[in-house]
Amino acid sequence: MIKRIIIGLLVNMGALYIVIEILNGVDFTGGIYFFLLTGVIIGLLNNILKPILKLLSLPFILISMGLFLVIINSFILYFVDYMLEILDFANIDLIVTDRLDYLLAAIIFGIANWIERFLLKF
Repeated sequence: MIKRIIIGLLVNMGALYIVIEILNGVDFTGGIYFFLLTGVIIGLLNNILKPILKLLSLPFILISMGLFLVIINSFILYFVDYMLEILDFANIDLIVTDRLDYLLAAIIFGIANWIERFLLKF
């Protein structure tokens, strides 16, 4: 259980770092605290909200042959950004300038989630 939480946190933090480095429209403030907090939030949303969204959007996932999962990941990232604004942590913020950046980041997070599932099998 602890192994799964730690791997999930590290994978989410790593994926977020890769997203910020690759995409020019995504930036952050807050240093390591940003990555820790955002990794925890993404992990919680992936375990609580994402299964509900998958169930509700199952027809769209089937029709699109799984491509709708990118939209779900994009919504999760948007919700993380929204939560950081609402919770108003001091000097911790995710800055995404364009909606296309949410989609591109969602693809990277989808790959990271696939890697996480692969690592947790062992």
